[in-house]
Amino acid sequence: MDKRAKYILSMTMSVVLILFLYILAHETGHMIVMLSAGAVIDDFSIIGAHVSSHGGEYTPVSAMWMHANGAFLPVVVSLIYMLFYKKDSQNLIYKVFSLFVAIVPFSSLLAWVIIPFVYMGGQAPAGDDVTKFLDVFTQYAHPLAVSAGTVILIAIGVLTAVKKQIFGNYYREIRNLRAELVQDSKEKNSEKQSI
Repeated sequence: MDKRAKYILSMTMSVVLILFLYILAHETGHMIVMLSAGAVIDDFSIIGAHVSSHGGEYTPVSAMWMHANGAFLPVVVSLIYMLFYKKDSQNLIYKVFSLFVAIVPFSSLLAWVIIPFVYMGGQAPAGDDVTKFLDVFTQYAHPLAVSAGTVILIAIGVLTAVKKQIFGNYYREIRNLRAELVQDSKEKNSEKQSI
């Protein structure tokens, strides 16, 4: 298998795996708080990206945490993964997968930065985790505190990925792949000219 095909395969495998793992962590995050509030889980689906329950006694804090933990648990898992990242690994699939582990959970936090601004204008998406969180949170604090805290969390993730060389290793892999493809192209052209 040539390097280009191996790269495409590793990208495809990584995307499928990270989406599965992200949804699993997201829904598990919600479920953990539901169970801690004494709720009974009715349905848990990774394919449908859904968890539902009935019952339970929620305080304002546990209600906020239930909506936030769907985003927070994948971020915690991502940070732990990044802390154990092996920067000297030469495995292409590992490098590509690690890039997605670093990007996907923190990218999902962008909603937690943007929606508080929309919420203040009365246009927040109904039923969204961020909106439900803000419905309770704004009784105690300004919605932009959520945006500010989320920006700090995203910065921690980006700095961790940079320090552990996750972005740098991926960039070097892409640069090497391009160089190899250019070299292969030159060799093929010279073979055609010599014929």
